[in-house]
Amino acid sequence: MNIPAQVVGTRDANSYDFVRFCAASCVLFSHHFDLAGFAEPVVPGLGEDFGELGVEIFFCLSGFLIYLSLQRSRSWVRFAAARVLRIFPNLLFVLLVSSVATFVWYRNEPHAGDHVTYVIDNLLMFFDGVTFEIPGIFTDAVRQSVNDPLWTLPYELWLYVLLALLFLAGARAPILTLIAAAVIGFAYARADIDDFDIGRFESYEFLRLGSYFLAGAVIAVVWPRIKSHAIAFGAAGLVALFILGQLLPQDTILDALALALAVIGLGSSRAMAWFAKGGDASYGMYIFAWPVQQFALLLIAPFWLSLAAAFAVTAAIGYATWHTFENRLMAYPDRVARYAYRVSV
Repeated sequence: MNIPAQVVGTRDANSYDFVRFCAASCVLFSHHFDLAGFAEPVVPGLGEDFGELGVEIFFCLSGFLIYLSLQRSRSWVRFAAARVLRIFPNLLFVLLVSSVATFVWYRNEPHAGDHVTYVIDNLLMFFDGVTFEIPGIFTDAVRQSVNDPLWTLPYELWLYVLLALLFLAGARAPILTLIAAAVIGFAYARADIDDFDIGRFESYEFLRLGSYFLAGAVIAVVWPRIKSHAIAFGAAGLVALFILGQLLPQDTILDALALALAVIGLGSSRAMAWFAKGGDASYGMYIFAWPVQQFALLLIAPFWLSLAAAFAVTAAIGYATWHTFENRLMAYPDRVARYAYRVSV
């Protein structure tokens, strides 16, 4: 979810910004039901809720774009700097804003230290996992979590690392990517994969999200052969996704490949390319939606009105953060790489 579309051409050459916006909207839509105490609505024909689908779309597209980025990258320093600058500035911003806003709203002076700890701990979430709650906050809400969707970020970052490690093999990276996708996909299909954790992280979620991420990378491997007919392949992937949803009792790597093909193939169309003119609000929307929705539900009683208000505010924040600093920071990885080169010679 954190990679710009430029790695597959200019922003107006595809509809990936529109796809990301829709994925973020799906997550927001689904979570609003959960935060209001209702069951999250299921996507017809797929058997999973809109939030799950939105996250899986993000990971499919991320795996595809990260693979292409690694393929074209001439500097490991630039690649690492790009990932850090894409993830951490907005993450720090949402942690600070949500911590301060909840502290003021709840007059939570007795737990002031916990607000500071919340920010620090979640900056280290990639090693220690996510801290979801602050004592004294959202005690009057259905869910006391300050920002539940942050849980996916550590999995995404470590999948970046995994794919980058595969590229250390040079020309063997494509075949290793295919093998990794097969291995993780096979493990994901096992019934007992939730019997162990990886540190603070759940094996089930790593394998599930890894299957979708690597499915996107697999599409990137074969992209030169299929891109001339990408839309047709995308339509076939969409049909296969719904057929598999009826035939298989649970998701497998086949579902992940079908979704990745649908998202990447159909998203390569220029039909919604104009949407990119406004920028990419998806990351800001994804990480700000939950706390905005918490406040919307506390302040606005009618469910659908609170959902509309939360969507409008979250989208505005997403575009504001994109234009204020996300887009501007995209120029800095090159500067970091040039500086590192000068220092090393």
